[in-house]
Amino acid sequence: MSLQLYKVLHVLGLFLVFAAVGGAIIQTVLGGNGRARKLTGIAHGVGLLIVLVSGFGALAKLGLGFPLWVVLKVVIWIVFGGVIVLIRKQPALAGFLWWALPVLGAFAGYLAIYKPF
Repeated sequence: MSLQLYKVLHVLGLFLVFAAVGGAIIQTVLGGNGRARKLTGIAHGVGLLIVLVSGFGALAKLGLGFPLWVVLKVVIWIVFGGVIVLIRKQPALAGFLWWALPVLGAFAGYLAIYKPF
């Protein structure tokens, strides 16, 4: 696959993850049904898988090895993987996470674009 296709898939995965996390936050605040919870869970998992596979595919195409910025992005990926449970178990954090997660996503974007270290 081309690097451009990996990037498009990576963005698709990001959209799925953010849609699922936003949906989970809204569902937690407003109270949702089992169907909505299942949908957000599936979108979250599929999005995370697409992000992981496409990210490592793009990294292999670039041939950069495993620099520190990639390690930080993997840590951010792990945070986004666990945040869905945190949203459901700690509803009081929903408002904070609504604003904090996009900032964390922007930091991941910064790391990918500028590759500072």
